[in-house]
Amino acid sequence: MMQCWSSQAEYAPIPVERAEGCWIHTTDGRRIFDLRSAHECINLGFKHPRIVDALKDQLEKVIYVTDDFATEPTGKLAKRLAELTPGSSSKRVYFAQSGAGAVEAAIKGARLYQYNRMFHEGGLKASDAPGQYPYPYKIISRYKSWHGSTAGAASLSGDPRRWFQEPLTVPGVVFAPEANAFRPPFGGPDTFVEENLSYLEYLIENEGGNNKVAAVIVEPVVGSNGIIPAPPGYLAGVRAICDRWDLLMIIDETMTGMGRTGKLLAIEHSGVEPDIIILGKALGAYCPLTAAIFSEKVSASFEKNIFGHGQSYSGHALGCAGALAALDFLLEDQFLETVQSKGQYLESKLRRLADKHPCVGDVRGLGLFYTMELVSDRTSNTPLRKTTEKYTSTIIREVSEFLFKEKDVYVPTDKFGIWVVPPLIVSESEMDWFTDAIDVALDFVDARLNQ
Repeated sequence: MMQCWSSQAEYAPIPVERAEGCWIHTTDGRRIFDLRSAHECINLGFKHPRIVDALKDQLEKVIYVTDDFATEPTGKLAKRLAELTPGSSSKRVYFAQSGAGAVEAAIKGARLYQYNRMFHEGGLKASDAPGQYPYPYKIISRYKSWHGSTAGAASLSGDPRRWFQEPLTVPGVVFAPEANAFRPPFGGPDTFVEENLSYLEYLIENEGGNNKVAAVIVEPVVGSNGIIPAPPGYLAGVRAICDRWDLLMIIDETMTGMGRTGKLLAIEHSGVEPDIIILGKALGAYCPLTAAIFSEKVSASFEKNIFGHGQSYSGHALGCAGALAALDFLLEDQFLETVQSKGQYLESKLRRLADKHPCVGDVRGLGLFYTMELVSDRTSNTPLRKTTEKYTSTIIREVSEFLFKEKDVYVPTDKFGIWVVPPLIVSESEMDWFTDAIDVALDFVDARLNQ
């Protein structure tokens, strides 16, 4: 087996006997807490009985047919997602098998929407730029973003993993700065949102306005590159800019969807209505299932025009049955409100640790999606892992390995600090347990920095 984003010589996967709840049980008797929720895919923990029962039931009916046919769970899931997501329920849903696959669908959908407007629907309302070939195709993305590893999705990502693909990236992507209150690319604490949005608008204008730009894509909470929640007013500002320039707003909820932030979608915290929503990772529960959800405005463009995209296994009935069971559980008995209260408890624990340990520069997150960014000096906020050191041996990697080997806590090794993303079913006693482990790990970091 090839391990992703790694050299293979030292690949030594740990044999697993079973997994249940928040825990992985290995064949040699270890019990490991999964503090990254299986790459953020297992929001409801391992072996959730209602999801397992739904999968068993569906296995006895139909597992997969092509989209020339319809199955009950696939149709029901598309309908529910259209109804539950912001805006009109007259949406259309494209199902894929990975977040990157859904991003590819969103990119193509946005570009084809603009193509249809220019050539089939009477043309665009032009900005000052001259109308000329080709149609609007550019996607404005942001640095400190990750949208997936396929050619289009990686090209859209302001992340070091894009560099593996260069110079053969897909053309038509332009990067804006991220909106990070802890490390604003420009401006001060009171002005960085306004200045960030001003630069975004400047970028759109200088890339040709709506004659050349098709869409803006944003993670409502930046995921892999630091768990950075959008600051107040930012997402509404992006929406206003897209409306002003007649562009599409794409929201990538691959990590933040399915209750991770205490609401079904993170975009709900801002009240903003996107044109395209990407769901991934936890959507299919235990099956590979993701979605690109097209608003009524966008999907109407494909009523008479071809949607030029497709994949085998799209709309897999088994995955859709699992997703429906997960949605049912998420949306009943104030479960999402419970996620919010657990998140508040977790944040209070992490902030007490930050007060104790000088190596913690920032604690940030939303719901049960948190990180502790580690620094060598709080005055300068010098990071313990730079962007260019993603695959370098740093103290961040050491502390992650310490947590895994000494405390049986599984976290990523390539982030900017300690990743704190437990399954949504986590208990307070489990949070007490793993934050005690983090406390010891931070002692390890402080000691290393004082050598």
